Amino acid sequence: MGDIIKLSVVLALICVVAAGSLAFIEGITTPVILQREADVLAESLGQYVPDADSFEPVEVEGKTFYKALSGGQEIAYIMPDSRGAGYGGDVRVNVATDADGNVIAVDVVGHTETPGLGDKIEAESWLAQFVGKGISDAVAVGTDIDGIAGATVSARAAANAVRNALDEIGAAFLGVAMAEFDLASVEDGTYSGVGTGFGGDISIEVTVSGGKITSIEILDHSETAGLSDPAFAATPQDIIDAQDYEVDAVSGATMTSKGIMDAVFNALAN
Repeated sequence: MGDIIKLSVVLALICVVAAGSLAFIEGITTPVILQREADVLAESLGQYVPDADSFEPVEVEGKTFYKALSGGQEIAYIMPDSRGAGYGGDVRVNVATDADGNVIAVDVVGHTETPGLGDKIEAESWLAQFVGKGISDAVAVGTDIDGIAGATVSARAAANAVRNALDEIGAAFLGVAMAEFDLASVEDGTYSGVGTGFGGDISIEVTVSGGKITSIEILDHSETAGLSDPAFAATPQDIIDAQDYEVDAVSGATMTSKGIMDAVFNALAN
């Protein structure tokens, strides 16, 4: 019994030391990584907008943007670290627009997509098609952006990240209001919406009655049978129960769940 107690104490001490060591290492490395990312971004700003003579950071609702200035005039806006959900995790991009909200540069700065497939989103030739797209454009794979064979999900993630950046820049600097989900302002009726799942578009129909979401019908989708079924079974009911489009994604069917949520948002947002 004594040996067991001693062993338990030794193991506990080892765990404490190991945890302390990891915390110490993280405390040292995290600031270094963040500083390195900040340095890289600072170097990149001039590449995105070479005509600028200075860059001014602007904080808007907890997000950091940069205004590019030339002779004191605003000539461009940059949103760093805009994100879209990819196959292996978030695809992170920096997006620069001109003063009218048209894309002038897109830079993929981080992702965990499959090497040889998903990393094709880094290709300059593919990213070039975003240049010139504006706030009023769809900026969606299959609509005005070409996909990448074998990396459809990664391409959609990058496109969604660019679309998000355009929305954010429009709201922050150009007076373009972002769509908001406010169920109280939605009149009773039936509304159609489309979201992007793992396999493509998910089309839904939402019925609002008495100021509440009463039904969500899946009209069309290209999701993988079997894998996506739990999301189709659970997510619509979860949204009805919560009376909110944002609910927990179903494990193993995250992108399908998010596609349904986005479809409901697109149907009812105003």
